[in-house]
Amino acid sequence: MPRWTPAPWAMAIMASAFFSCFSAVAFAEDEPGTFRIPGTTTTLTLSGYAQLDVAYDFKSRNPYVEADDYAIIAARIPLNASYEARKKSGQLYLTARTSRIGLSSLTTTRWVDIGARVEADFWSGNLLSSQEFSNSVLARLRHAYGTLSGKYGMLLVGQTWSTFMDLNAAAQTVDFNGPGSGPGLRMPMVRYTIPLPANFTLALAAENAPGTDQNGITDGPGTKTPYTRKVQRIPDLVAHLETGGKWGSISAGGVTTHYDNMDSPTGGASYSKQGWGASLSTALNVFGDTFRVSVTGGRGLGRYMFAAGSAQGVTDTGDRFVLWDAIGYHANYTHVWNTQFRSNVVWSQTFFGNNGASSPERPYAPTFSTETMDIVDPEVNKQLVELYVNTFWTLNRQVEFGLEYTFGQRHTFGNDEVSGPCVPGILCPAEVGTMHRVTSTARFNLF
Repeated sequence: MPRWTPAPWAMAIMASAFFSCFSAVAFAEDEPGTFRIPGTTTTLTLSGYAQLDVAYDFKSRNPYVEADDYAIIAARIPLNASYEARKKSGQLYLTARTSRIGLSSLTTTRWVDIGARVEADFWSGNLLSSQEFSNSVLARLRHAYGTLSGKYGMLLVGQTWSTFMDLNAAAQTVDFNGPGSGPGLRMPMVRYTIPLPANFTLALAAENAPGTDQNGITDGPGTKTPYTRKVQRIPDLVAHLETGGKWGSISAGGVTTHYDNMDSPTGGASYSKQGWGASLSTALNVFGDTFRVSVTGGRGLGRYMFAAGSAQGVTDTGDRFVLWDAIGYHANYTHVWNTQFRSNVVWSQTFFGNNGASSPERPYAPTFSTETMDIVDPEVNKQLVELYVNTFWTLNRQVEFGLEYTFGQRHTFGNDEVSGPCVPGILCPAEVGTMHRVTSTARFNLF
């Protein structure tokens, strides 16, 4: 049977109709990827990029780069006495999982502006992302929210960056995670932002509570307290006050989170605890450069401090919650050399109080396994230190490269009365884990 081919006149008509419709779309010159839908007051913006990250560890790294995280988590730097640090040096890893795609819309009406955004990347760690075969990774939801904006403020409903965060003061690193001294999380929420005099804004939000999958507490057998019935009764409550201008910005935030247990594993009464956190941050413009400082601290912060995560937010003893004290900061100086090159120096420290242990006489510390002849590390830290030094080269609007050196060190709690190697049945002395890494990135924007 002969293959059907449109007549030249039909092809001309189709092409004319296509380009006529396409030309009716009003593109915004100052917003690449943005166009107006004909016959409506709605604009759509397509965003995203393809990115390759390359990391080389001179001394040890988190061994779970596929199912967990290849980027830096200072709280999980292998201890110098562990097998990972002693035997696995000089490791290379390449990944494109930080690539992302997003779509947003904005519709203007008589009373309010209606916005929506959905964004995903490919950071969802899984054991199928094998380096031996296809290097496949799973898509991960980053943002999915809608907004109603008007004269009296903005209502946001959906998932986006936690209201506790100050994105203006976020550290500028090549590494995807960056320092763990502050928050770095996206949350499902309901948020209302109120405009105030003197260019201030106040954001109030109710965000998703930790639930059963946070802080090592599960509804079934777990590694900490078996059959702990952790529940979600009230949301996390967050407030964020911010102001800014040509000089930069400054903000303060507060969060409270509720830890609640239906009953103890031994049949005791229910118990609960209220955690809290506070933050203060600024981004100052100094002669064309930028100086950023952020301080975060509190009790029972958990995921609201990246370095605390699931291990050092709260400890469930079986009849009560014990909250960890934590405080951390980062300082970031950005120097702009010219329109194409900029460099950053980031210094960060995080400190934990040893109040999560069952008693002052038995602080958390790594122990020694006679089976594996290796350090067994519970990932409980006393202090974290991080240094990032990088340079970004912006070739043009679509292409950017980055190169960074990172030094990281973690110090664990120990028993001062013990010296030398760990002894089975006896607590170990404090341990140290050290990291040296070089990371590079290449990003190609869609527009």
